[in-house]
Amino acid sequence: MIKLFSWLAGITMLMFLISGACIYWMSNIAVMHSKEESATAIAKAVSVTLSAQIDLLNKTIDKIVSDPEILAIISNANPVQLSATATKLEKYFPEVLKIRLFVPGLSPTDDQIVPKMGFADIEMVRETFSKSRLPSIQGDSGPDRHLAITRAIKQNNEVVGVILVSLNYDFISKNIRTAAAKDEYIELKQDMLVLGVSGSIIDTKKAANIRVKVDDSDWEIIYYYTSGMDVSELTVSATVVFIAGLIVLLGFFSVHRKLSALLSEDVNCIMKAIKDIMTTQKLYNTYPVNLTEMEGVIPTLAQYKRVLDQDNDDTMPDNYDDVRMDDFFDD
Repeated sequence: MIKLFSWLAGITMLMFLISGACIYWMSNIAVMHSKEESATAIAKAVSVTLSAQIDLLNKTIDKIVSDPEILAIISNANPVQLSATATKLEKYFPEVLKIRLFVPGLSPTDDQIVPKMGFADIEMVRETFSKSRLPSIQGDSGPDRHLAITRAIKQNNEVVGVILVSLNYDFISKNIRTAAAKDEYIELKQDMLVLGVSGSIIDTKKAANIRVKVDDSDWEIIYYYTSGMDVSELTVSATVVFIAGLIVLLGFFSVHRKLSALLSEDVNCIMKAIKDIMTTQKLYNTYPVNLTEMEGVIPTLAQYKRVLDQDNDDTMPDNYDDVRMDDFFDD
């Protein structure tokens, strides 16, 4: 019987482990989808916030370039007036570092003013005379790095000047500083330049990621996250499966011991009945058995005794085949 129970326990544990593996696989997929949706939602929220701030700055600059007074000063192309007007406009931007006004053919140099104009700023201004440019982070790292926004100043649909607004870009990193959760990492990048980060450092080569573009800019938000269950979640799942497996084995062991005890009692009872038949030539009514399958054994023994008593010869009775061992157990 122990061999039978061993086989049953082995098959049950195998099925249990297969079921546990399937549940883990489905849970892992659900966790992956959940993390992906969460990462996408956070990345889009950061993108929308940054886009809204850039849009607000763009609208403010659009109002400036459409001001008739600015158009008149640009038309005069007086360098002193241009510089004074640019300084006056700086009060409209709380995060402004410097505002510069340009007209075709006149490119004032102010390398002593922070942030300094780099080649990227000059190229940005030059391109704005012919086409629109998206806001961009320019300048070397340090005090000269800034958020540059340019806008064409038009009169009668003709570009007569360009405004260059250099802003502090700290507000960008503030928006993503607390966005990432545990085992997640956010980068805001402009091409290869990292503008801001958030979260814990993870292996970005192995981590899954979500990429979201920031509207009205050349920026991209990259949200790295660990796909599937982390170590703690995996440990909890494995512990639950292990404990459940132990409970199943304990149940098999307990049932085996109980069934063995009941079977031993029934065998002793049947042996007692056989002894009574052989010694006293009669059966008593007190032969209680525990298992239902054993209830037919003693009546069958009694039937054997009656058949043998009726047979005065030493030969086997004709109706012997009517007494079958199958009657020992109920279906």
